[in-house]
Amino acid sequence: MVVLIVAAGVRAEPVEIPNHSFELPPVNRNGSNPFGALPYIDSWDETDPGIIDELDQNTGVFLNTCFGEDDHIINPDEDRLAFISTLIGNAIRQELSAVYEVDAAYTFTIAVGTSSTYPAGDAEELDVALYYLDGVSEVIIASTTVTGAQVEPTSVVDFSVSIPQVHADDPWAGKSIGLLVQPSPADPDDELDEGFWNLDNARLDRAVSTCTGDFDGDGDVDLLDISRMLSQFTGPN
Repeated sequence: MVVLIVAAGVRAEPVEIPNHSFELPPVNRNGSNPFGALPYIDSWDETDPGIIDELDQNTGVFLNTCFGEDDHIINPDEDRLAFISTLIGNAIRQELSAVYEVDAAYTFTIAVGTSSTYPAGDAEELDVALYYLDGVSEVIIASTTVTGAQVEPTSVVDFSVSIPQVHADDPWAGKSIGLLVQPSPADPDDELDEGFWNLDNARLDRAVSTCTGDFDGDGDVDLLDISRMLSQFTGPN
């Protein structure tokens, strides 16, 4: 009798996100830019309807203040972060060159905080999502919701959304991976009270199951693996 012992595990690896830490475009605080902010985010597509005015400054990047200042963020990934208004209709998204691979699972993580000057209300909501494009339509696969009550002005906290192992018949299999962050106010009246979210250090992890009984490397443990194992025994029975 042959007993095939299978030990399952998971191999995780990061997927590259251009400008993941929102360091670009470079911005500094000076006489012409006392707030140290720019209304652009390199590599990310912005939906910015400019509801408050025509300047379209509801999304962008900003430079963290100096250590010791009241509004200094204590745990950023680097020096700069992104900001996005709490107004519905604003969003940042990025479609990666990487695709949703069959048999892989994915986790999108981003650090979230709120503005010291214009904080998000406790009931305000922010959606963090993974999506794909069906033609020109954006289809959300999974999302998680952050509320203003869960974040603070002087720090950022990680929030994650995950999708399980991709199957060949999933409509997103083989499609470009889409990352989305957008406000989702529960009450349209929230649009009258604009605040801002802080965003930092976006990460995407790809995880693939591994098992030591998969001798032929096809992702399954079956009779072919038993045959491969038995072929290694050259001695008498």
